[in-house]
Amino acid sequence: MLTFYTIQHLNIGLTMKKYKLLNKAMDIAFNCHSGQYDAHGLPYIMHPLAVMHKLRTQDEELMCIAILHDVVEDCKVTFEDLKQAGMTDRIIAGVNCLTKITGQSEKEYYYKLKTNKDAIIVKMSDLRHNSDIRRLKGITPKDLKRMEKYNKMYLDLEKTFKIFYK
Repeated sequence: MLTFYTIQHLNIGLTMKKYKLLNKAMDIAFNCHSGQYDAHGLPYIMHPLAVMHKLRTQDEELMCIAILHDVVEDCKVTFEDLKQAGMTDRIIAGVNCLTKITGQSEKEYYYKLKTNKDAIIVKMSDLRHNSDIRRLKGITPKDLKRMEKYNKMYLDLEKTFKIFYK
C-alpha cells in the first residue's frame, strides 16, 4: 500500500525538512484519501500528486493547494481542520476556490474558481491530468464529451489567467 512514509522516502526532489507545510499537507491528503481508488483502480492519492507534479514549481504553498485540492470535497476534512494543521490563508483560499460546495451550481463554482490565481493554476493542472487519455483503458463517447468539456474549461481558464494575472 502506498503510504506517506513511502512517498516521504522517495527521491521526489524535495527536502521535507525545508517544506514543512508541504509535509503537513501531504500527510493530510494521504490520510484523507487512504483507501480511495480512482476509476482505474489506482490509489486516488496518485491524482493529487500528479496535479502537484505537473505544476513544475517550488512554490510550497501552491504545491500544498494542489495536493489538498480534493480533500474538503471528497473527505471529512474542513477548512478549519486545514487552519488547525497550520495551512496558510493563501492555501485555504486556494483550496476553497477549488472546492465545489453541496448545492453550488457549476456556474457558481466556476465563477468562484476564476477569482483566485492559485486556484486557476491548480485547476489547469488538474484538467491536464484528468484529460490524459493514457489513463483510460478505452475511450468511450462519454469520455470524448468529458474531454471536450475539460478542453473548453482549460482554454477559458488560460484566457482568464492571461488577462487578469500576467
